[in-house]
Amino acid sequence: MSTSKIQTGFTLIEVMIVVGIIGILAAIAIPTYQSFISKSQANACLLEARAYSTQVFVLINDQDDDTLPVAPVLNACQSITDATGWTLETQQVVEARAKPSSNARIQCDISVGTPCRLLL
Repeated sequence: MSTSKIQTGFTLIEVMIVVGIIGILAAIAIPTYQSFISKSQANACLLEARAYSTQVFVLINDQDDDTLPVAPVLNACQSITDATGWTLETQQVVEARAKPSSNARIQCDISVGTPCRLLL
């Protein structure tokens, strides 16, 4: 009487090969993902700083002397220069810093119409 066993499941070497392949894919994907997150945070802060500096530019150059810029609302940036109280004579460069994983700096020059630069 001969009984044959039917193999079910996976062998240890097959499982180890799959774990190795997943490890290699993760080693490639994680740095790429982190780079993508950093760039998107820097661009989000750039847009936020550009919007705020445009608002400051419009309010400073408005003919109505009663309108002054308000403090920035921070969402994508860690910090933005507060232009509260700036006038046409005291305007400066608006500087912003993106959230810590990016650490990009943004400068918007109010005196020349708010062109913004991303400084990595």
